[in-house]
Amino acid sequence: MKKKWLEPAVEQDMIDTFSQNLGISPILARILYNRGIHDLHEADHFLHDTSDDLYDPFLMKDMKKAVVRIAAALERKEKIVIYGDYDVDGITSTSLLYSVLRDLGGTPDYHIPRRHTEGYGLNEEALESLAEGQTDLLITVDCGIASHDLVQAFKDRMTIIVTDHHTPPDPLPPAYAILNPKQPGCPYPFKDLAGAGVAYKLCQALWQYLRHDSLPGYTELAALATIADLVSLSGENRILVTTGLQRMQEGYNTGLQALLKQAGLEDKPLSAGRIAFTVAPRLNAAGRLEDAVQGVKLLLETDPDKALAKAKRLSDLNTERQEIERQITAKAKEQILAGGHEHDGVLIAWGGPEWNPGVIGIAASRLVEAFYRPTLVISVKDHVGKGSCRSIAGFNMYEALSSAADILIQFGGHQMAAGFSVAEDQIEALRTRLNEYAAAHMTAEDYEPKLKLDGTLQASDVTLDLIQELSRLEPYGMGNSRPVFALRHMRISDKWKMGQDKKHLRLTVADAQGITVKGVGWSMAEEYDDLAEGDEADLAFQLELNEYQGNTTPQMVVQDIHADTERPVLDRETMVTVYRTLRQFVPEKGLSVAIARQKLADLLAGTYDAHTVRAALQVLLEIGVLAAWKTPSESVLYFPQLAGKMQLETSPTYKKYGQA
Repeated sequence: MKKKWLEPAVEQDMIDTFSQNLGISPILARILYNRGIHDLHEADHFLHDTSDDLYDPFLMKDMKKAVVRIAAALERKEKIVIYGDYDVDGITSTSLLYSVLRDLGGTPDYHIPRRHTEGYGLNEEALESLAEGQTDLLITVDCGIASHDLVQAFKDRMTIIVTDHHTPPDPLPPAYAILNPKQPGCPYPFKDLAGAGVAYKLCQALWQYLRHDSLPGYTELAALATIADLVSLSGENRILVTTGLQRMQEGYNTGLQALLKQAGLEDKPLSAGRIAFTVAPRLNAAGRLEDAVQGVKLLLETDPDKALAKAKRLSDLNTERQEIERQITAKAKEQILAGGHEHDGVLIAWGGPEWNPGVIGIAASRLVEAFYRPTLVISVKDHVGKGSCRSIAGFNMYEALSSAADILIQFGGHQMAAGFSVAEDQIEALRTRLNEYAAAHMTAEDYEPKLKLDGTLQASDVTLDLIQELSRLEPYGMGNSRPVFALRHMRISDKWKMGQDKKHLRLTVADAQGITVKGVGWSMAEEYDDLAEGDEADLAFQLELNEYQGNTTPQMVVQDIHADTERPVLDRETMVTVYRTLRQFVPEKGLSVAIARQKLADLLAGTYDAHTVRAALQVLLEIGVLAAWKTPSESVLYFPQLAGKMQLETSPTYKKYGQA
């Protein structure tokens, strides 16, 4: 799906100031400006902050109160229970706080709710069990801020300290202490910590209070959660992830190292992207399909062999999750297309209990990628649907669900993602209501995917030095994405499909001075047939190093292509010429489609453009003059025996491009 490119305007004076005062290129200076950094002091911090620049944890509201109470519990050997969540942030926050309390001499316990039976947040039955088990102090991590009534019900039976990072509702839960930088009246300067980030600040404060020293390590756990929870990788999050990745690289945390090995990242350079796409899904798989407590046990494991066995189990679960996700996504696509809903303002697909509720959110994301429409995927069991939503820019999913609150059992979430429950017989009514909301709040332009550019480069700018300088922006992630550039008015000089299944595109482009740049487009092989050597094109891309046979070169990772292609012109004379030319070189046993197409274009280069030649070839296939059979690696053209006269007018391609 082609994207609309957006290139923001900049203040050139600010770019010059950044470049001159920070000793960086105008290209890097512009990227910082595009990231919302419009102050020299802020830009300097972005490039140079270290762990010494973390804020004092005691700036957070209620921190001193929480630390004193926990310290007393440790001294009195009280029973401390950490109440977490079943996603990566909750699993990691639990493991982090448990490790620090243990290392401070405590013997804490923990509770991770099961997604399918207890749901998100505090659960009444679980709290009752913990209270009956003589819990003295309950510390929540990554949850609790929305559990006012349950905290009210249990606060006299145990001390409850809430640590959370989600937006607080009104009223706040009546906990003994609340650690949440987003709560009203909290002076803590950085508001975008993940749940594990808040837990880390608590651990920092505890260590300072009890050991009179800085907290040693543990950032590898905070980094894992910060990456996985998609919070902005700016400010303190950037520091935690940078130092945490370094500790991962150095081999800290036995369980995490086992996960890295299972993900194929052992002894490889680590980045936030690699953690997000390979490690985090494995840890998440436990909570989606079984019990997230497996993730905590892995991160607390100190025996390498046991850790590897636990990590393998999570990898197996992740493979199972991927297959379930593929099946749900395929069925949902089929359902949307069969119902003619692909152009609806909001897409809804639903199935039975075999549509695992722990996976439907990922399926919704895949459908957004395919259709670029806000999407709801619902799993129905016992006539009640549990749904997960993913949105697009400009469509507030939470407000949309609010507009249909009267036909929902419950709902919650935010602008880009949400969850809900709905009676099965209300699903079609929900489809109608949400599409009415979309019609009132969205325009046709809102359904056109956008791609934000960080600037337009010249081919001569694409160098190893530039890629080295851009590495100063890492770690990349939410709020600090990998830069996207454009090259304009380039000529396609070479192109081919690559990969075992030929799904990827490799191409070389050149500017007017003959400077060439190579690129790869992952899963972009469909662009191959729309491009011809000699076409002029604009390319949007990211930059990376390409290491091959001991050589390191700059490489584009193509995100989108806007090509100025010539419209094919077909008539009977053209068709006869193409047919006779093919007859000259296609043997009876057949010839690779790719080879035939290229040879035909070369032989007719002085007569027809490549797009016309390719269209004529397609016409011959459509009317049956040509046929193709597939091998595992390619398609092969051959001339079948004809049963009768073929009619050009039966070809859709000839109808589109044929001239009278």
